[in-house]
Amino acid sequence: MAGTLSISRNQNSCGIILSGRVNFETVVPLRDFANNIPEEIKNLTIDLGDCLSMDSTCMGVLSMLALLGIKRKLKLRLLNAGGNRQLLKGLGVEKLFKFEDGEFTPYEEILYPKAEPVKKNLQTAAETVLEAHQTLINADDSNRKRFEAVVEMTKQDVERFKENK
Repeated sequence: MAGTLSISRNQNSCGIILSGRVNFETVVPLRDFANNIPEEIKNLTIDLGDCLSMDSTCMGVLSMLALLGIKRKLKLRLLNAGGNRQLLKGLGVEKLFKFEDGEFTPYEEILYPKAEPVKKNLQTAAETVLEAHQTLINADDSNRKRFEAVVEMTKQDVERFKENK
């Protein structure tokens, strides 16, 4: 089952639901959201109850959200992580999250998916992979060896995409 993402909000809260097998393609809009969270948002809930698996890019983007949450003093909850908690622990980023179990109902205002289709962009995907893996390295230096090659190759890809524009 391919990964899906939904983002909803009310006045000061956002809800994020990740389902299926979440990979770098699934989380590109989540990275964009992380870089543009509205100032009035004070609470973030991320529900992983239906998330069967996630790749390192997804874990990096979740870590970006957590670090942003810490910086902005947002209340961030990671719901129903199940086995995904072990994946986050394996990368040393479990400490960034407050884990809870419980139900989450999406808010009325849907931010993603939007009515208009999102254009697939290889440069944006590469930038997401790069930023996510750099975040994992910054969050826990023991990830440096694990992701050094990914970061270097992805930097080259991003540069190549920029040159070909």
